[in-house]
Amino acid sequence: MINMRKNNAKPKKVVKTPKMVVTESPDYNVTYASGVFGGLDPNDGRMIFFLDRLRPKMKKGGKGSMELDRIDRELQVEVHMSPAQFISAAKWMNDHAQKFRKNVKTKKKESATSYIG
Repeated sequence: MINMRKNNAKPKKVVKTPKMVVTESPDYNVTYASGVFGGLDPNDGRMIFFLDRLRPKMKKGGKGSMELDRIDRELQVEVHMSPAQFISAAKWMNDHAQKFRKNVKTKKKESATSYIG
């Protein structure tokens, strides 16, 4: 029998990827965020997204002009993940930020939606 493989290499094993089904939790919602805070330690990565609302007040004798009275910061959602997922998400966000900056410079319009996981 003649061996048709190069350098007597073994045939590559084909790995079948399982089908992925995406569903939405009953609690799923879309929210806006003004910012995020949190951190990473050896056990946990966490991000707390918040929304700032600017509350004006009328200036005295200003004929309808306003000034900032206070900022109401509302915590929207807190996300916890493993350190590995936190680092992966940070890389994913940075990759998108770099691609966005490049597209802005070249005025290229391109979709920026992708996922990690």
